[in-house]
Amino acid sequence: MLLKNKYWYSLLLTFSVACYSAGLYQWSGNTAIWEHQDFIKAVSHGFIIGLIYFTIGNNHVLESSWLHKIHFLAPVAFYLKAYQSALPFLWFWSLLLLQFIFLVTYEWGIAWRRIPIVKNLLIAAMWFVQLNFIPALAGAAGLLYFPFFLFYLALSIQVDIEDIEVDSGKIKTFASLVGRVNAGYVVLFLLTLFSFLIGLPWVWIMIVLIVIQREISLPKNSYDSLLFLLGLYFLLR
Repeated sequence: MLLKNKYWYSLLLTFSVACYSAGLYQWSGNTAIWEHQDFIKAVSHGFIIGLIYFTIGNNHVLESSWLHKIHFLAPVAFYLKAYQSALPFLWFWSLLLLQFIFLVTYEWGIAWRRIPIVKNLLIAAMWFVQLNFIPALAGAAGLLYFPFFLFYLALSIQVDIEDIEVDSGKIKTFASLVGRVNAGYVVLFLLTLFSFLIGLPWVWIMIVLIVIQREISLPKNSYDSLLFLLGLYFLLR
């Protein structure tokens, strides 16, 4: 049942990231997103991030035979196909290699997952590189906008808040160091600041977030839906 739940979570994350990434391209000025190569890139972002999170969250995938892992190459091939125009450039492969090194050292070697604050900064940086920096270098220059890093950082800290009981006694996180309530206020501040800088109705967003934080107990990973909602907002505005 746990594995089944992780499959569904990965699929939902894939869909949310694809919608969000498509919205980012629309936000950056590419108005014909549905007829543009950028839409293919957005879908590939969803697949590659969904694959990464599914792999990290399932040890049996990492421990399986290479033959069993072959079918996981499909999202990678689709991603490279979407970015075929960037394949001849050294910067593209350098950024992919850097992200791969961070993924490998997430649990092994340096194990930066266990380093408070550094973990959140690196995760936010990897999301920014994948969804903003690489697409910007590949032609969507408008996506190179720092406030999106604040958005990813807020989501990373929120995950730590939701996992605070699971991580207790195992690893120290930013949320466990400052406490659930204080970490929640940091997430609230980052999301409100992001909304203000990006031109969203930040006052209403802040009010809704305060009500949610104080009055509503949301299921785990609910904040991931912000990716879908923000992407949908960018696509429909």
